[in-house]
Amino acid sequence: MQNNVTNSVEPTAWSEVAPAQSEFRRVIRVFFSRKIAVVGLVLIVLLVITAIFAPWLAPYPPNDIDMANTLAKPSGDHWLGTDNLGRDVLSRIIYGARTSLIIAVGATAMSVVLGEILGLIAAYFGGIVFQIIMRFIDALMAVPMLLVALIMASLLGGGVKNVILALGVGMLSVHARMMCAQALSVKQNDYILAARSMGMGDMRMMIQEIVPNAFPALVVVATVGLGAVILAEAGLSFLGVGVMPPYPAWGKMISDGYKYILSNPALAFSPGIAIMLVVFGFNMMGDGLRDALDPRLRGVV
Repeated sequence: MQNNVTNSVEPTAWSEVAPAQSEFRRVIRVFFSRKIAVVGLVLIVLLVITAIFAPWLAPYPPNDIDMANTLAKPSGDHWLGTDNLGRDVLSRIIYGARTSLIIAVGATAMSVVLGEILGLIAAYFGGIVFQIIMRFIDALMAVPMLLVALIMASLLGGGVKNVILALGVGMLSVHARMMCAQALSVKQNDYILAARSMGMGDMRMMIQEIVPNAFPALVVVATVGLGAVILAEAGLSFLGVGVMPPYPAWGKMISDGYKYILSNPALAFSPGIAIMLVVFGFNMMGDGLRDALDPRLRGVV
């Protein structure tokens, strides 16, 4: 009698066990449970849409000069007014989103690839290789990132390509240090030692075992770094060594508009607000990714 009761209960108990949830779905669920991270994601999506569809969203061509309508106040024809050359400010902000996004993605991709390669090689091989690479990175970190970019941009000249190169070198040390720290931690795990004992080669070990396990932290740093690059690019353009005319750049717009901040504050404040929202969006999205990818920060969500 007892055996019959037990057998009748067991299938019910097993049927109540919830199916295992995939890691990807868990990450998505945790990320979207952070409201501030969703706000950041929405801001970045709007930035990308604005950059892609700028020709259709901008009410005027960004470089059209109208000397008869200079320094116009915000109106129905020009929602944010016009600058000292009669160019529509809203159109230039919309096209400036494309410039900022191209520079941010290009510089971050460059610094991520080179930095992770250097950090991974230094951590994996150690010894004299570690000393050479990391002392170079330490010397690079001793100089502020913006100052490194400013020096390189001054030497190379302005332009989108040179700004990408300058900011990529400026951000190199951040990604190299992060990759080195992650690789040093991962390579001490038992599965790495087991793979080495089975004869796995160095290249295969780094690509298949170390990089995937260090990937979550690197994604967070790269996401936050995109905002830092946009802010740095705006600083370079403000100082006159960043993006050169006729390309619209938010930093250059602030530089041109602050002279009229009392008579027409929209010229300086509108691109400044755009920079603030984009950097805020990348920072909040990075925080959300950190919470979602780190099991220790997921809590009970």
